[in-house]
Amino acid sequence: KLQFLYFIGFIHSLTMSSNKTLGKAVRMLNLAADTAPKAVGVLFPKPTRTQSDAKHAECYSKCSNITVKEGSGCWVTDVNGNRYLDATSGIAVLSTGHCHPRIVEAVQKQSAMLMHGQLNCFQSHTALDTLVEKLGDVMPEGLNRFVVDTTGTQAIEAAVKLARRHTRKPNIITMMGGFHGRSALTSAMTSSNAGPRYPVATPLPSGVYHTTPPLAFRWGVSEEEAVQRALASFYDIFRSQAPVETFAAVVAEPILGEGGFLQLPKAYVQAVKAFCEEHGILFIADEVQAGVGRSGKFWASEHTDLVPDLLVSAKGIASGMPLSLIAGTEEVMASYTPGTHGGTYMGNAVACAAASATLDVIKEEGLVENSERQGALLKGMLTELKNAYFPKGDVRGTGLMIGMEMCDEKGASPALAQHLRQYCLSKGVLLYAASGWDGCTLRIMPPLILQENEAVEIAYAIEGALKDWKASRA
Repeated sequence: KLQFLYFIGFIHSLTMSSNKTLGKAVRMLNLAADTAPKAVGVLFPKPTRTQSDAKHAECYSKCSNITVKEGSGCWVTDVNGNRYLDATSGIAVLSTGHCHPRIVEAVQKQSAMLMHGQLNCFQSHTALDTLVEKLGDVMPEGLNRFVVDTTGTQAIEAAVKLARRHTRKPNIITMMGGFHGRSALTSAMTSSNAGPRYPVATPLPSGVYHTTPPLAFRWGVSEEEAVQRALASFYDIFRSQAPVETFAAVVAEPILGEGGFLQLPKAYVQAVKAFCEEHGILFIADEVQAGVGRSGKFWASEHTDLVPDLLVSAKGIASGMPLSLIAGTEEVMASYTPGTHGGTYMGNAVACAAASATLDVIKEEGLVENSERQGALLKGMLTELKNAYFPKGDVRGTGLMIGMEMCDEKGASPALAQHLRQYCLSKGVLLYAASGWDGCTLRIMPPLILQENEAVEIAYAIEGALKDWKASRA
């Protein structure tokens, strides 16, 4: 420290112009060399460590304490050799299961050929061109222009930006209970819970309005009545909050994910879409979680018999590799001109190869049909368990996207949902954390390759949990 102080004095003295002062500065430096303790190595030696203190930041919510080592198909193995049936698919990401041989082969082959062809530096690359061609075969009619991005959050932000550019309007509407990401804008769009929204250092972006979707089970009414209530809430935005001519887009998940696997009724979506068309508002389908065969159809929007203006996909599209996309019409996509959007890792070559292989596997192995078939089997078994053990609850969903809203005799029961998840984990079945309006809906979303014996194993573990819960309260 003494040596440092003398050095600062020396620098200060050099700023003075007289030779006398310069000579004094030199004498001060010599004094520092003679009297200061002799430093070994650098002036500020790096502290030594005998053991690394590096750890994960605690920003993730956890649904298990498993440290996973490897995965294959619908199963994972932890570092102690224990095997678990994964009914989470990494939150609906692993559509073809863990480490499908054809996905692994595609990734290895592409990694040896081209790992990254940055799209500002090159016109394109062959992995991206191949993917775009295959996407054209599975997209709803008219959605034939693509932006290939990295994450669902990024793609949702990009879609909103595109809608605002195209319409020259600022405001958007999303569904209460919806989840769209954890960035600043997508946090403002999200209302499945307050976690992604608060606390924040600055106010969230403005221009985002929320409307309540049909909640027939929660309200205790018929679906028809729930649709009418929800439409009244939607129309009221334009009466009481902002003029209709200021809205660029409605962004909706066809099946709310974090909202508890709540499927928007066909009549509701069609009415909202018709209103959007009448007033020049784009309808954006957020299929990040529900798309790519998860719902028993390739796109969840197919359940409503309509084509959105923009469709956003991610998660299951690349079997675990980070890739997302926006699909739109030529007219809407024309509002993106060169330089208006971009990103370092957009259209990464290895991720594109994984996505192309995923589309091939889904088609050739009939995974959309398997999702519908195994989902119907599993949902039927779970409905029987509901009737027997928690008749006030609900089992809903389509394909391998099944929600169990846990209710006891008093109503919504997060404690029962938590008990089921922990019990099933102890029996080797991994379920995702409860979500939904009251935090009591378990989301069951195994890989699309799920087989009948595995569906039975999931139901068997849940039955054991329900019996254990009932016995503990006897």
